[in-house]
Amino acid sequence: MKSFSRKVFIVNSRADARGMERFKAAAGLFTESLNGCEIRYTEHAGHASEIAKEILDEDDGDTLVIACGGDGTVHEVANVLAGSSLPMAIIPLGTGNDFARSVMDEHHRSDCEYCVSEITKNDYVVRPIDLIKVESFDAKGNLIPESSAWCNNVASIGLDTEVQLRAKSRVLRHPKSAFIRKMSYPISAVGALFGNRKFDFKYECTRGSDVPEFAGKPGFTLISICNGSYYGSGFCPAPRADVRDGLLDVCAIGQVSLPRAVYLITKYKNGLHEGKKYVDCFRTTEITVEATGYRDLNGNYDGEDFSGRKVKFTCVRGALNLAFYD
Repeated sequence: MKSFSRKVFIVNSRADARGMERFKAAAGLFTESLNGCEIRYTEHAGHASEIAKEILDEDDGDTLVIACGGDGTVHEVANVLAGSSLPMAIIPLGTGNDFARSVMDEHHRSDCEYCVSEITKNDYVVRPIDLIKVESFDAKGNLIPESSAWCNNVASIGLDTEVQLRAKSRVLRHPKSAFIRKMSYPISAVGALFGNRKFDFKYECTRGSDVPEFAGKPGFTLISICNGSYYGSGFCPAPRADVRDGLLDVCAIGQVSLPRAVYLITKYKNGLHEGKKYVDCFRTTEITVEATGYRDLNGNYDGEDFSGRKVKFTCVRGALNLAFYD
């Protein structure tokens, strides 16, 4: 166990209102213990990344960064700290908090007082975790920087990206509704089932046989490439995922009929889809997905949109230092 003399809380000012209230209450309880700690509230989109960069530039090896917010805040901070020795902790204040499900227990996910308490008492252990390196390329093979990043949780292409776009639109139409923020993804998932369920791409990877495998079927419903187990407010594409095993958990679902899609979505939601017809689940260290139709790929990593003609996903072992609560 290592203690840090400097602790900086990066708090997303637009986090879930109830989560923010709990954090402020917890900070109030530990005011004395928080002496010497810094609490930085974000002021605009992308500000969490800017604050994390400032801290990284100032780091003397004795600093802990705490990302306080939802999955977007964690993604921003992780992308700055990836590849450095500067560690981060998480206090989940969002509505989904999907990555937190893979790295902490229910007590810490549901009550940030536990997290604040253990951070102030240095009651945590810093361990390296894996990240997914996402590299997007255009039709000429050129890297697309704005669609390339580190992914700490789940990246996906296909139906679930359509679901996410619908969910984002729903939230934008009802920005003050806690119910819509919580239920937007499940509601959008049901609606998207009745739309386009065929996405044209192929993938190449190496499995346990060390022999490259290709999948060039005419269409898929989706493919998810996972470091963590959950995304989309609790959907579980990779129930056996481990952020420290050096492997990507991949789930590819072939083109399916509407009745089959309705059947599979409930299984996919609860992590019970492995072994079902049209579902291919496997582990690998690297996978490349390439569009086969006239449209480029549209996908998302950690809830952030990306696009490209071809996308390469690589598991980078130990790319981020994360504080785990005891």
